Amino acid sequence: AEKEGYSVVEGTARFDQCLRGRVFAPDGLCKLVVDEKEGTVLGCHLIGKEAAEMVHYGMALVKAGTSIFEILQTVYTAVTFHELFKEAALDANSKLDFGVEWQEIFAILQSECDIDFSEEYLREKFDSIDEDGSGELDEEEMRALFESMGRTVSKRVIFNIMRLSDTDGNGTIDFGEFKAIFDKIGCPAVEE
Repeated sequence: AEKEGYSVVEGTARFDQCLRGRVFAPDGLCKLVVDEKEGTVLGCHLIGKEAAEMVHYGMALVKAGTSIFEILQTVYTAVTFHELFKEAALDANSKLDFGVEWQEIFAILQSECDIDFSEEYLREKFDSIDEDGSGELDEEEMRALFESMGRTVSKRVIFNIMRLSDTDGNGTIDFGEFKAIFDKIGCPAVEE
C-alpha cells in the first residue's frame, strides 16, 4: 500500500483476543492495513491455524473498500474468529489522528460546505472571536466561532471537539489545533 502512495496504519489482533481463539487456536494474528486518511481497509494479513476460515472475509473487506468505521459498527456473532476484525479495527482506529470519535463531528460540520475554509478565512474568524488575544479559544469561544461561521453546533459536539482536538491538554484550542479540524473536513472551495 505504501508503494502505491498510501500513508497507512496497521491494526492487529491476536487470535486469543476472541473466545474461539482462546479455546481452539490461540496462536495467530489478524492484521488490517488501513489508509490513514480515510480509514479504508487496504489489506488484510492472517497468520495462524484457523486463518483459512477468515481469509475470504478479509478479501471482501478490501474489495468493497470497507472502512474501519463500518467494521466497528458491525455486530459479529459471538464465538467466531470474525470478532478479530473488530479488534484489529479498534487497534487501527487508536492510531488515527481523526478516528471513529470524529466521524459524527465531521458529518455535522460537513453537512453544509458552502464556505471556503481557506487558512485566511479561518484565521480571520479565529482572531475575531479571540478577543483577549491569547491565541487560544475555550468552549464558549469555540461555540461563538462556529455560530459566526453560520453553524450552530450543540454543546455536546463542542465539548467533543475540545476534548479530541486539544492535543496539548491545556483545555483550550490554539489556531493550529483548530485549523487541523478544517483541513480534515476538506470542504471544496466555493466558486464565485
